[in-house]
Amino acid sequence: MTLRARSKYVMDSKPAPRAGLTLFCSRDSLACLWTRIVLAEKDVDGARIEWINPGKPNHDLLVLNPTLELPTLADRDTVIHPAQVINEYLDERFPHPKMSPPDPAARAKLRMAVLRLERDLLPLAQRAISDKGADGKTAKLALAEALLASQRMFPARGWFLGLDYNLADCAWAALFSQLPQLNLKLGGDVQPLLRYAERLLHRPAVRKALAVA
Repeated sequence: MTLRARSKYVMDSKPAPRAGLTLFCSRDSLACLWTRIVLAEKDVDGARIEWINPGKPNHDLLVLNPTLELPTLADRDTVIHPAQVINEYLDERFPHPKMSPPDPAARAKLRMAVLRLERDLLPLAQRAISDKGADGKTAKLALAEALLASQRMFPARGWFLGLDYNLADCAWAALFSQLPQLNLKLGGDVQPLLRYAERLLHRPAVRKALAVA
């Protein structure tokens, strides 16, 4: 059955013309923050952030990506999502500074670390922040346990998986920026985690990305 539209507004089939990069983001999404940190590290001239507010449809995003998944990157005629794919694209499109290793084995290890962050840890942190009920408390406990189990992976100096700053470090920076809000109860010696988090959050690009919100 077809219903006759009551609105006089007819949506265009094309988004408004744009030059350069446009990153569609939500302010409260850790995946979006991760991508904003990568973009800030790359220091791309003319890159634009389009904020998407809940309950307010964005015509251009709807045309470019009908799933409305955030973040979404538009680079001329190329539309990319989700966050991990966007970040790998940015690293290849703007290779300086390089944020993934040239060696295939090291690159595979980085991808596995990034996959765990995107699939498990960032969603746990997101739930712990946004859900004030039982599910949020469960997510907070699970996140604390996961961080404690990852203690040995946080380096005393340098960065995650080695001496070179990489895409996984950007994801950790997004997560660790929320530690005060998460108020996790971490037992044992968490100094390696806290020192690593401090190094991340003092990076100029990370501070720039956090200031944008």
